[in-house]
Amino acid sequence: MKKIGLMDVKAALKDSRFRDSLPIELQEDVASYLHNPGCACNVPFYRKLIKKHSKYLQKYYPGREVMMDEKDEIKKLAENNWTVINCKIFELESRLKQLVPGRKQLAISRYEDDVTIIVNEIDILW
Repeated sequence: MKKIGLMDVKAALKDSRFRDSLPIELQEDVASYLHNPGCACNVPFYRKLIKKHSKYLQKYYPGREVMMDEKDEIKKLAENNWTVINCKIFELESRLKQLVPGRKQLAISRYEDDVTIIVNEIDILW
């Protein structure tokens, strides 16, 4: 069963129906979120929703379970899936297109026509 993570909470907060279903005690936090929705300062609010108000998330995402253990989340975020690409500069685009879709971190080094790229595929939960 797929788990509800921080990115799912962030997506739910963009929906006014979900925000309206939250209790009055969270309206101040919701107003703070709406003031700057892209800010990393909202992460404690997302965690608060997961820990203390998971019933609202489960109602919004039926058939999915709320991720409860923060230690598992930290372990998942600490995982690294490294790939190293060595190629000529003109081969680079086709090699990058071969990577699976998703979030990645890249470190690139070039010497003349040779390129070395280190790719870390991120399994992001938030």
